[in-house]
Amino acid sequence: MKRHIKLLFLILSLQFSWAGSSAMVALPHQSPQTEIRSFDAQKLDEYRSDKRFQYEVYKAKPKGFLERLWDRIVGWFNSLFGSAVTSGILEILFYGLLIAAFVFFIVKLAGIQPTTLFKKAKSEAKPYQVDEEALHEIDFETEIQQAINQAQWRVAVRLTYLYSLKRISDANLIAIRKGKTNREYLYELSGHKIEKDFASLSFLFDYTWYGHFEANETMVAKAKDHLERIGTLKSSKK
Repeated sequence: MKRHIKLLFLILSLQFSWAGSSAMVALPHQSPQTEIRSFDAQKLDEYRSDKRFQYEVYKAKPKGFLERLWDRIVGWFNSLFGSAVTSGILEILFYGLLIAAFVFFIVKLAGIQPTTLFKKAKSEAKPYQVDEEALHEIDFETEIQQAINQAQWRVAVRLTYLYSLKRISDANLIAIRKGKTNREYLYELSGHKIEKDFASLSFLFDYTWYGHFEANETMVAKAKDHLERIGTLKSSKK
């Protein structure tokens, strides 16, 4: 009996399988439809002329000597302190150099020699008090030449100025007095032929002595020229 039941199930399953396979209908083979599209030449020209779509490849320029030197300096600092500390050090150095350059520019603009800011003033000759008796005790020509030989240009200008005072005083054109200003001396020389030369010589003296500006050989030569034009005056009023 069991064998008959199994045989019945086998026959039924074969029938269902055949029915399913016979229900499948083969579809005819169809080739895919390919649409050929071409580029729009006008659109391409528009894109070419649009700056947003114009890409250029820039080649890096080779580094110059200063750039290579800077890279080496940065690399050296990095090896010593690390990149984080190096950036701070380089920033300090940059601003330090900037300040130094600014100070140097101001000093040069003012006419001061930078070397005089960092060195002690040379011991110069005697103070040469400005009074009539003291001036008559000085051998000006010897003292001026000695100052020139020692490159003490400020002293040479001062002595030349004092020598002019002595000559003008000997001519009774001015009255020398300690503490008297050049303006007062010029007032006494007002209208005299030597007024301009004495004014120029006084300016050189004030500029180098009281202005603390560095004198030089050229200034000494100018001072001596003014002294020569003042000359040896006769004892007379203007």
